[in-house]
Amino acid sequence: MYWKYALYCGRFQPPHQGHLNSVKYALKLAEKACIGVRDTPLSLKNPLTIGERIELWHILLSDEGLDDRVIVKRIPDFGKETPLPKEDKVVLRGHPLLDWAKEVEKIFGTSPRDTVFVGNKPSMVLAFNLLGYVVVPGHRNVHRLVDISASELRKLVLSGDNRWIKMLPKPVAEYLLKIDFKSRLESLVGTGEISTY
Repeated sequence: MYWKYALYCGRFQPPHQGHLNSVKYALKLAEKACIGVRDTPLSLKNPLTIGERIELWHILLSDEGLDDRVIVKRIPDFGKETPLPKEDKVVLRGHPLLDWAKEVEKIFGTSPRDTVFVGNKPSMVLAFNLLGYVVVPGHRNVHRLVDISASELRKLVLSGDNRWIKMLPKPVAEYLLKIDFKSRLESLVGTGEISTY
């Protein structure tokens, strides 16, 4: 173990095998993984509430026997329209992405001295890198994997294609079936995801 913590943030709509593999990869780098779940408003792109996603992570981590090594917390969202800075001097003070990363740092009590950031999203990677964190690509990039994206999964659910059930870890699929995820998505059509639904 090189680090005390590995920080991994996302929307997780829903958590899927790629996300789980990134957490397992983070646990090879650190004693504990910190999962920051971004608190997004409900929309077709974000159909699960913050409480549901945190609960899903706890169910999934317990099923995998990892719950004692992972901390899951709500973190604020940042606007998709938040521009990346043009140069590093600009972002060091008062830029929304840097302020967001500092807030996440405060929530988990992490610092660049004891924590590695695991992720691929350019905005988050840049923000944590500028705070001084070592940034490591997530499992998907490290292993050159292409797996189902949450966007593709939501399309399958809406189209009635039940292949989505096999594409998710079993506890996640069972949870989504229990809450009637298809009806949830249908009720959110037209709220924030550009698609051919």
